[in-house]
Amino acid sequence: MQIVLRNLLSNAVKYTGEGGTVRVSARTDGKQDAVLEVVDTGIGMDPARVEDLFEPFRQESEGLTREYEGTGLGLAVTWKALQQMEGSVEVETAKEEGSCFTVRLPAARVENDLDEP
Repeated sequence: MQIVLRNLLSNAVKYTGEGGTVRVSARTDGKQDAVLEVVDTGIGMDPARVEDLFEPFRQESEGLTREYEGTGLGLAVTWKALQQMEGSVEVETAKEEGSCFTVRLPAARVENDLDEP
């Protein structure tokens, strides 16, 4: 979970300029799954490029003219970590409006020895 949160927060801060906001929230949904959201008011991206973001070495802005540093591995590593935890990630974004990354993880099942006869 630390990998996921670190990568999503790092990107949100990196792509949000001075005066913008980054918000992190955690909750459970009606199915008791854990839901983590990282929302920013940064540069956003073309929604058509979202599906490529989780591939290694891919970034919304690529080539020699790109503005931001990075290897394009953060979201690929995030995706792999979520798969190992049986989780998922959804992205809502728009150019110049920011992005919202929503992570869903199955709730931990806690067995209570007192419930058994």
